[in-house]
Amino acid sequence: RESDNNDSFIYVNGITDTQHIIDGLLPFTNYTIGVRAYTIAGPGEWIEIQASTLLPGIEDLIVEILEDIVIINWTPLNYTELTSYVLEYKQTNEQTFQTIIFPVSVVSTGSPILQHDIEYVFQVYGVFTINNVEYESERSPPVTIMISSSTTSSNDSQTGSTGLVAGISVLSIIIIILIIIIIILVVLRFTERNENNTKKIEES
Repeated sequence: RESDNNDSFIYVNGITDTQHIIDGLLPFTNYTIGVRAYTIAGPGEWIEIQASTLLPGIEDLIVEILEDIVIINWTPLNYTELTSYVLEYKQTNEQTFQTIIFPVSVVSTGSPILQHDIEYVFQVYGVFTINNVEYESERSPPVTIMISSSTTSSNDSQTGSTGLVAGISVLSIIIIILIIIIIILVVLRFTERNENNTKKIEES
């Protein structure tokens, strides 16, 4: 029976094995299950246990900062009833989460547009559809991160330095090519003059 009400137990008699499968249970419900043995001497004492049909939650949520982009990964839920994932995020001083819905094939995403030097909280949960009714799994453990503006400034400076080095390298190559062309022209001019002098000597 359901643990939260006082309905009578549903009895299943005639079980001769030491295990039994109970199907058709409601999701997100606590149950009380009782077992007792029957012998020639009569019935034994009841042994009651508690069981639940709570849907599993996402165990791990990994949030990484790559330059000024946040990469979010979570462990998948491999259940046929799973219909989507929902990413929740908010600033730590806000009350309400903003949400983004993802299909079940997605277990990683880049972050939405975030502001620098502000703490954000991220968490993910799965949505299950059972008998045309949607149920939410337990949330993943929340993860708090902050994107520092100094990191972005450093990245911008590094990008600028790289561009400067690339510009100097291109200019150096152009200068070298021009020098080579000038040397070739000088050699050709010198060779031509020698040939003309040789012809004059031969004619005289």
